Amino acid sequence: MSQLFKSLALLILLSGCYSAEKLIETGQYDQAVNKLASRLAGKKKKSREDVVNLEFAFKKAQERDLSSEAEYLQDDDEVKWERIYSIHTRIEDRQRRVEALIPLVSRDGYQASFQFINTSERKKESKANSADYFYRSAQRLLDESRKTGEKRPAREAFDFIQKINNLYSNYKDVAAMKRQALELGTSHYLVRMVNNTQAIMPVQMENALLSISVNELNKNWKEFDMRPDPNIHYDFHIIMNLTNLDFSPERERIRVVDDVYETEEEELLVDKKGKPILDSLGKKQYSKVKVKYPFSIEEVSQIKSAVVGGRLEWINQQNKNVEFTRPLNVEAVFENRFGRLIKGDQDHLTDEATRIMKGRPMPFPSNEAMVLDAAEKLKLIVKDYIFERER
Repeated sequence: MSQLFKSLALLILLSGCYSAEKLIETGQYDQAVNKLASRLAGKKKKSREDVVNLEFAFKKAQERDLSSEAEYLQDDDEVKWERIYSIHTRIEDRQRRVEALIPLVSRDGYQASFQFINTSERKKESKANSADYFYRSAQRLLDESRKTGEKRPAREAFDFIQKINNLYSNYKDVAAMKRQALELGTSHYLVRMVNNTQAIMPVQMENALLSISVNELNKNWKEFDMRPDPNIHYDFHIIMNLTNLDFSPERERIRVVDDVYETEEEELLVDKKGKPILDSLGKKQYSKVKVKYPFSIEEVSQIKSAVVGGRLEWINQQNKNVEFTRPLNVEAVFENRFGRLIKGDQDHLTDEATRIMKGRPMPFPSNEAMVLDAAEKLKLIVKDYIFERER
């Protein structure tokens, strides 16, 4: 979080907590106007203090804005028109809030006086001059982007165009300029999975292996394609070069697991003659004892795995430099466990043993299915790298 954002957040927080008097003392006149106007709206019996404070805060805010406007008008820098337009907008908003309360009379008869300013013509001028400044700035930046091939000026031009759109809905050829800014300012990436494993596989399977969805990556002046578009000059190629494709054999591992199930059970208390021991009410007495049930199961584990890997490369198409490279390998594992009870009681097994006993033998997945499973995991990792590097 930037220092400016922290300061603004603190100011807003303090403004909400401060009294109107404190806001006036610290020069936060507009905040005081808003607070007092909200407090006085709809009230029949209005506090004289609130009425006087609103009158004072309004006057000071108006004076400060008019003084700032006069200073900006003396400035030769055309950026002044955006600031002046903001002042005119602020004056209008302030006057609208107070105008809704007029006549403003306190319960003891004091009537506030407000001096309103007609900003209509002045605002038209500052609005028109602001738009003209934004328009010429955008033109200059687009020209710079076209000449240098740099994307930053086009993105800055886009910001100026957005400001124009906030002022006018259909200003000159701004719609065409916006399209140019997007075209010049967007970085294009071609993402490809390349099969150099030397493995022979069906065409349909290879297509599934090499296809990667990239639509969710498009944002923040960045567009990604999986298939090359002949009309686009790509700034970067992101290539996942697959060089490794291995399978483990289908294996069944058998082992005997000896374990003990422990539980607490109630045991009848008896005397030396084997008779139940009774309490004072004649009820039989019991004690809790730990009981162990040993058991053995034969566990069968079906295991098969596939590894897909290679090297991820980030190539700058302008200078053909490899800006980033990293080996990536992903393993997909099929594992299934089941078992049978060799010794012990079916009703007295641990939770883990019960899960194993509920398992059933399953057919091993095909090599093709394992490869595609590993490839999907690899594609997610590739996209994670793209997110991290290009966010």
